[in-house]
Amino acid sequence: MNLRVTLLLCLSLSTLAACAGKPKDFVAPSAQIGAADVQSIYLATNRTVASDLSGTTQRGDALTFAQYDITIPPTHKPGKVEFSAANPDPSMSFTVANARAVPSLAALGKAVRTEAGPRGRPIDSAVVYVHGFNTSMESAVYRHAQIAHDYGLQGPQVTFSWPSIERPLGYVRDKDSILIARDHLEALLVELTRNNQKVFVFGHSMGTQLVVETLRQLSITGKKKVLSRIGGVILVSPDIDLDLFESQHERIDPLPNPFVVMTSESDYALRFSSLLTAQPERLGSARDRDRLVALDLLVLDLSGLPDARNHFLAATSPVVIDVVTSAREEVLADRFPRSGVIDVAAMQEKRIN
Repeated sequence: MNLRVTLLLCLSLSTLAACAGKPKDFVAPSAQIGAADVQSIYLATNRTVASDLSGTTQRGDALTFAQYDITIPPTHKPGKVEFSAANPDPSMSFTVANARAVPSLAALGKAVRTEAGPRGRPIDSAVVYVHGFNTSMESAVYRHAQIAHDYGLQGPQVTFSWPSIERPLGYVRDKDSILIARDHLEALLVELTRNNQKVFVFGHSMGTQLVVETLRQLSITGKKKVLSRIGGVILVSPDIDLDLFESQHERIDPLPNPFVVMTSESDYALRFSSLLTAQPERLGSARDRDRLVALDLLVLDLSGLPDARNHFLAATSPVVIDVVTSAREEVLADRFPRSGVIDVAAMQEKRIN
């Protein structure tokens, strides 16, 4: 390997580390919760979990479950995860006010179904979040709490955390961990959709590979009733080879609807993922919109927005949060498109004017 290629590879892996988010520790509040909001997050993980319910990078043989009460400071700004390990004051920082183990998958499913709204709407149904590459369990839980708070999600929130090695050079190991986690995510979705309960699933970056692989697995193993109860899927900046996605998509029947893909042609992390994999077309940065539309997807194109290079714009951009939440009434009334391509920047400009 020559020097130029080596340098490009190192740069690629460093950029892909942007999938990871700080903080990487659960911290208890140093003061009274006061005016802070509290967002409850359930956890299902096939990581080995420490006795204090913090995460490790080790692969576990079975799922472990927990529930965390995350405080969100009254000074919180949309898109941010304000954090200070040195001064975990709930008035200024995300903290963990309470953490408790959940004894079993059945117990988790019962709690989630009890809290979910009765109408199968995305705003108050169960939502499962699958994180991306180089991400700690703690970071995923904090990020999910921020997303649920900023988007006004009122239903039970479940973070599925697979065992990322949490290293920029761990790209291949993380991809293997994704494949190992398929059966575990499948078991979670089977449980949460019991009693005809609707569930919505969103994944980010490499985590979208796990989501799509699991949907395919449900289909080819005959669990079509489970698939029919998935009320919608959102893939955010999906780090999936486009040819592979088309192959996976072909086997998913029924395809959850809506099936949303949030893309940006300028996504830097996906550019370098393309370099690493020697495959120029990643789903999250694909330029061939007709190819995507042919798959009956709803593509939300973020390419024209400020900071369109950001790999997690859907979570970190106040503009994206504002645009999506402003469309809530149309979504709830089933007036929002379920397929096609939407230029989010143009949508925002039209809305302002």
